Amino acid sequence: MKCVFRASILAAVLVSLGAAELSSNDRSVIKDMTRGELYLRNNVPTRYRSGGFGIGAEVVTEVSPSGVEWEKNLQTAHEQQLKKSKKRFSGGVDTVFWGFGPNDVIRYGKLYFKGNGVVELWAEGVKPKNVDVWIRFVNIQNREDFKKAFDLILGPKPIQEDHPEWPQEIRKAIADHTVIEGMTKAQAFAVVGTPMRAATNDEAGKKVEIWFPRQDTGTWGDNRKVISASTGFPAELRFVDGKLAVINQTAKPVKVNVD
Repeated sequence: MKCVFRASILAAVLVSLGAAELSSNDRSVIKDMTRGELYLRNNVPTRYRSGGFGIGAEVVTEVSPSGVEWEKNLQTAHEQQLKKSKKRFSGGVDTVFWGFGPNDVIRYGKLYFKGNGVVELWAEGVKPKNVDVWIRFVNIQNREDFKKAFDLILGPKPIQEDHPEWPQEIRKAIADHTVIEGMTKAQAFAVVGTPMRAATNDEAGKKVEIWFPRQDTGTWGDNRKVISASTGFPAELRFVDGKLAVINQTAKPVKVNVD
């Protein structure tokens, strides 16, 4: 009886592992989806650190069919950086670059099928961000799962071209990586991506949401090649009843509810 029970468990495990493997047809479809130039739909932070073969890029951004996540890998990087800083010899590069965001272009995509629902995409940005970028897709059991995750982070054309119904001035502002008053949150997101933080409040019966966009990209590289710059985004975006009403270039102290 014990042997039969163990055999049943082993069979279940093998079935589970087999189900996690993408079919050759699914892989082919996924490869077609990632060919050519692709446009980002969100921020894609990437970690860069020096090693035996120079500076290498590592995955921070993970995308599932239900969402985009990077906090777990950022926390791991932070803990490793703290440990490294306590060592006597702790030189070298170890940084997270936030320079890739909505509507940035990546190309030369190469896929790595890791099994167990994991697919990793390596690509390269265009000048001046012509550095490596990695995206890890997780919980991918078939091409439909990949398509759902893909649509959250990538697209075959600029964001504004997916929305011909948006006003022309809004579409032009997004193409220029600029926010303007009157934008919805989705339209502003197409420019600034995920804000560093956000807060909500009620003012005179109106719902107010305040975004604090990222102000700098962080750094990639070493003394031979460094990318570090301001994002150029306003410090504060104030939405009133879902529309961008106030654009502050410098953040002001505000009292808000953050529940």
